[in-house]
Amino acid sequence: MASSSSRARLWRYDVFLSFRGPDTRQNIVSHINSALLHNGIFTFKDDERLEIGNSIPDELVRAIQTSRFAIVFISENYATSTWCLEELRMIMELQAVKDGIIVVPIFHGVAPCDVRHQRGSFGTAFASIVSSETAEKILRWREALTRVANLSGFDSNKW
Repeated sequence: MASSSSRARLWRYDVFLSFRGPDTRQNIVSHINSALLHNGIFTFKDDERLEIGNSIPDELVRAIQTSRFAIVFISENYATSTWCLEELRMIMELQAVKDGIIVVPIFHGVAPCDVRHQRGSFGTAFASIVSSETAEKILRWREALTRVANLSGFDSNKW
């Protein structure tokens, strides 16, 4: 009988919710979180107001690493948050490994192609933060945005 470390891995959360708070916390995220919890699905939803310039807390990193699924709510202002972009980078890196996290993107008021190519109002939001970041970080964020936009997900503009 073959043993796999990924099979022995215990999930702490069923779903990690990644979102830009001011855009989605009080509407789509709270509704989906309530529905998931009502159906016995254990979620991690960060309700902290994160301070600009601070590093992502270890608790968030652990929550991402120990979640089986990630629902990424990509809104127009998602890319104005370095925290959101760092979460997404970590999520997409974990998605790429064998038996990694399963990612479900929800494009809320933004087109997947604008996320993929960082253009339109989403591109403007992304451009507003890149001047203060390293080229390596920006490249990793662009790769994560492109990869998540290439996944099959949900587009609120088509609901």
